[in-house]
Amino acid sequence: MPKSKLRPKLASRDTEAETRTSAPALTRGLRILEFIASSPEPPNLTMIAARLGVAMSSAHSLCTTLLHEGYLEKASDGTFGLTLRVLDLASSKINKYEIVEHFYAACDEIQLIRENGATMSVLDGPDVLFIAARNSPQPLGVSFKPGTRMPACCMASGRALLASLSNEEVCRLYPSEELPQLTKDHPKHRSELLKILNEARRDGYSKEIKGTRPHMCSYGALVATPSGRAIAGVAITMYEGDLTPPVERAAIASIKELARSLSQFGDLLS
Repeated sequence: MPKSKLRPKLASRDTEAETRTSAPALTRGLRILEFIASSPEPPNLTMIAARLGVAMSSAHSLCTTLLHEGYLEKASDGTFGLTLRVLDLASSKINKYEIVEHFYAACDEIQLIRENGATMSVLDGPDVLFIAARNSPQPLGVSFKPGTRMPACCMASGRALLASLSNEEVCRLYPSEELPQLTKDHPKHRSELLKILNEARRDGYSKEIKGTRPHMCSYGALVATPSGRAIAGVAITMYEGDLTPPVERAAIASIKELARSLSQFGDLLS
């Protein structure tokens, strides 16, 4: 669908939401933060006004307030970006996850993970939010940071979490047949994702091979409470050049071990 047709529809939806709230200016301010966070390029005032479906003067007033409060910064070319103050809000939540401490301790106890890298994430709608990351010393070309948001369908930890849902629940998270992609190697269609998730349910682990980076492979597993409630996904990240069949088997066993170790602390993640 062309962007010219998509934006008015989204703006209309946001406008309808604003009519149901007692603080429409606050709602619009939050929409600005969400829009900037999800935009591939920093937007300018014209783009923000169009996205919200408001007059330029209204967009200017909202952005000025967010600038004054320290949540936005303005570049010399007139585009807007988020400041670290937004990250502080996410970090304050992440720091309350006591299980994070156990994640790092458990990573130290598993040799293959200690020699490579690992992440832990929680599901937030169709995305995962990384709450802990131990980056690999290998030349993967990517670093994960707590607070980073990525499409769940593209990540091994996200696929482990999605596999804990039914196909109907997954389809509600991804109502369109076309999926978000980080690279062309990620599944483009929802039907492909459902097959991947069925394999993860069957095998007890998920995987993501050379999709995030050409030389990176990841294997994921589910962290769940003793009652079986899914709470987080963990993944080991490895350099593809080191991956032989025995190493792959060891990686799968290691990430399952990490997930089992953390599952006993599942109640610390709420």
